[in-house]
Amino acid sequence: MASFIFVAILCFGVTGCGGCGGDSPASKLARFDLNRGGGGDEEEKKPAPAKKPAQQEKKPAAKTPAAEKPAEEKPAKKATTESKPAEKTAAAPESKPTSQPAEPMTPAATPAVGTVAPTETSTSQIPGARDRFAILEGFKLQPVHGDRVQTKARSRAVLHILGQALAQQIADNQTIPAASPANKQGRQLLSWRVHLLPYLGYDDLYSKFNLNEPWDSPHNIKLAAEKPYAYMTPDTPDDRTNFVFVTGPTCAVNERRANPISSLSPRGLHNAVIAVEVADPANRVVWTKPEDLKFDPSAPANAITGWPDSRFFALTGDGVVHEFPVISNDHLNRLFVVSNPINLGEVASSVPQRESSPASGTPSSTSMTSTEPLAAPISRNDLDPSKLPLPSRLAIDSATVELRRLFQNEARNADQDKKKEEIAEKLLQHAEYLKDDPAKQFAALQIAYRFAILAKSPVLLKDSFDKLQEKFQVDSFSSDLYTVRFGAENLQKIPAHELPQFRALAKSILERAEQENNFEAMDQLIQIGSRYAASQNDKKTISELDTLKARLQASRKDYDAIQARFLSLEVPSLDEEGNLMVGKYWCVHRNNWEKGFEFLLHSNDDRFEYLAETERTSPIDPRIQFRIAEGWWDIGISSPPGAERNKFLGRAAQWYQKADDNMKDSIEKVTAQQRLQEFTRLTGVKDIPALH
Repeated sequence: MASFIFVAILCFGVTGCGGCGGDSPASKLARFDLNRGGGGDEEEKKPAPAKKPAQQEKKPAAKTPAAEKPAEEKPAKKATTESKPAEKTAAAPESKPTSQPAEPMTPAATPAVGTVAPTETSTSQIPGARDRFAILEGFKLQPVHGDRVQTKARSRAVLHILGQALAQQIADNQTIPAASPANKQGRQLLSWRVHLLPYLGYDDLYSKFNLNEPWDSPHNIKLAAEKPYAYMTPDTPDDRTNFVFVTGPTCAVNERRANPISSLSPRGLHNAVIAVEVADPANRVVWTKPEDLKFDPSAPANAITGWPDSRFFALTGDGVVHEFPVISNDHLNRLFVVSNPINLGEVASSVPQRESSPASGTPSSTSMTSTEPLAAPISRNDLDPSKLPLPSRLAIDSATVELRRLFQNEARNADQDKKKEEIAEKLLQHAEYLKDDPAKQFAALQIAYRFAILAKSPVLLKDSFDKLQEKFQVDSFSSDLYTVRFGAENLQKIPAHELPQFRALAKSILERAEQENNFEAMDQLIQIGSRYAASQNDKKTISELDTLKARLQASRKDYDAIQARFLSLEVPSLDEEGNLMVGKYWCVHRNNWEKGFEFLLHSNDDRFEYLAETERTSPIDPRIQFRIAEGWWDIGISSPPGAERNKFLGRAAQWYQKADDNMKDSIEKVTAQQRLQEFTRLTGVKDIPALH
């Protein structure tokens, strides 16, 4: 093992990556190739870093420790470990003293010619664990200091290794581990971070723990000082860590019990956040302590706010590292509550980084080689299988280099908006000739998008993204939202005949935002519309937007109340009062009565339960229709003035109208007609839409 550590140190010193160059996992990680596309190579088998001395090659593998069975009790470790040379501090455990004869190797464990026999057998039985250990130990040799700008890349690299190990543990057990595992008596013992050690290659450290004792027992508390680099960030040199699970009854991770993967449906592992890097020092925890971040829907940004760039790292269940902005409570609630549908790309791009106008005439102002996200980042969206998936990052970068050669001189001389517009137009034309090469076409449209932003041209910006959206699976929502906002800020550059297209785009985004409870986007769109209407002195539109704003405020209030109770908007719960809240939300604020009835049928109010059950039978008898109308009228009249009152009275009016059309002369018919007149007097609504 000492030779193995020596080889890792030597390779790190030569290549700066902790591996031996080439395509080893260590070299890939050191280059911080941490995107989703580049994360699948870590498990590939590869040649050994270097040839070890002959005596090491003949050394048989040690017997597998019971590190992979956390439920079993571990004895206190052997004195022989303490007597080992100092250079073996991070090695995997020896299960027998060196004075005892080594056990014969099984045929499966016999190394091939030119390879190194592993000394930490349990690690080698977990694919990739040994590589992770080597990379982490290599990182330890090159500490990073400074502010967040200097340390951010290292934090992401370490979190990437942690994500690989977690994803493998989840795949092996088909469950998401509990944050604070407890014994049969309900006593919390050791953190999930301890039980992940074998997947990180730290078997020797794991074997030192007494798994049947709590983290602060006299024996286990001493081991907190031996924090592995997997839980180390430049800001936490002590026994604490920034890496924690996000726990809660509506989150992917449960505090006391493991969650089956099936519990994440329809989100899936790739869309479920399980861990974050906290910024608030108060939320850092001792790495062995069964303590994590308890999700609070009323303040979901707690603990993750505080980074200078207002962004934070998160791990999804598939082990992928994501970087999200600290945005509105609405987005964060949708991000952490697994029952809420969401596209992670939408959250990642919810606060696009505005690109300021650089000094004209400098090549950097029109650079085409940058691989940073555009002002409105483009991300994956798997909802339309008829379109092409995004080309690989490598293919896009390669195509960008070629396009740079073609347009480099023009880009260098593009010191005016007009010249930048001309380059964007040429790139759009060039993309038409590249239909048979998706990577080059995507790169051309992407660069055209960037030049349209630099030229402050909303029309070219929209054209560029429309062409991207026509062919590729991209997240249209965030980029369309940015397009509308960009157009509002550069309204003078939009020709009059193009304005209806921008209005239609804004309307479609508002409808989608309302369907997805994206109040942040709705607020932005109302502000944009109000500014535009004020500039045109359009009093009618201003009044309509004020009414819409008031309605959205009421909707947001009810939505926040639902989130505060950890209620799902998709499936009724055992909370009957909560089902009433959710059912009314669907009916009143989303005008989705069928969805609302699913919840009202399981509510604690007999009136709503009866009306929901009766409506679902689609009655044709006018007397039953009249009774339904009377039920909604009674609920509406007894409600305080506001959205609920108007919505329930409106539902009653629809049923009165339907009953009146089918009813013969009777006292019920006269009553229905009187109620319709009263509805118009109370609400001012004359045209009542028919029930469908």
